[in-house]
Amino acid sequence: MDVLHSSMYLQWANPPASDKFFNYVKEKGFKKSFKKGTTILHEGEIVQHGYYIVEGWIALCFSNPTGDPRIAMIIGPKRPFGIAPVLDQVPIPLSFKAIRDCEFYVVSRDALIQGMREDIDLNLEMFAGIFAKCKSAYQKINLATYFPSEKKLVFFFITLLQYMEYREAREWYELPINLSHTQIAQLIGLSRVTVCNIFNKYRAEGEIRYSPKKLFVSNRLINDEYVKLFLET
Repeated sequence: MDVLHSSMYLQWANPPASDKFFNYVKEKGFKKSFKKGTTILHEGEIVQHGYYIVEGWIALCFSNPTGDPRIAMIIGPKRPFGIAPVLDQVPIPLSFKAIRDCEFYVVSRDALIQGMREDIDLNLEMFAGIFAKCKSAYQKINLATYFPSEKKLVFFFITLLQYMEYREAREWYELPINLSHTQIAQLIGLSRVTVCNIFNKYRAEGEIRYSPKKLFVSNRLINDEYVKLFLET
């Protein structure tokens, strides 16, 4: 089974935007860069622009009852974000933060609406993207509720690989972004200690390895677990 080119995307990854969407935002929008750590959209803000990620990664964050920010989702290159909020025009319940240096195309609400009116394909793609994010949220709840801890981590690895930004070296995949154990724990609904323990186990078994600022996962682990997921669902 071809894990990475499968149409079966996991909970944090959506298929990339089409060339038509990219060309539209490139024509109608403008380019803007943000440094790592910058808050792009603030909680409670009414969004006036949609975004297309050219390079970098962003995190959707919410505040827990103690007021500490937690990551709910990450979005990587070739994906749009902010489409639903820019159409809804209601205050957003999350903040959007750059977790790597980022470069976007930014397009106004008026231009997005114009594109939806004039091109049915753009219209359908934007609404399909909104639906896909709703489905992703449901899948995340499902995995957080019913799947064991180790499987959650492997599915997170597969999600990152499905962004198609990875590098492959023989029996290893280099993940496109190396998050901290705390960030991963927030994303997959585990404690940081549990994530650390699973990493240590896989490292001892030769399933993952590190080099400076990079994380490699064995293709054996990825393929075996993905086949099991496919058979179970």
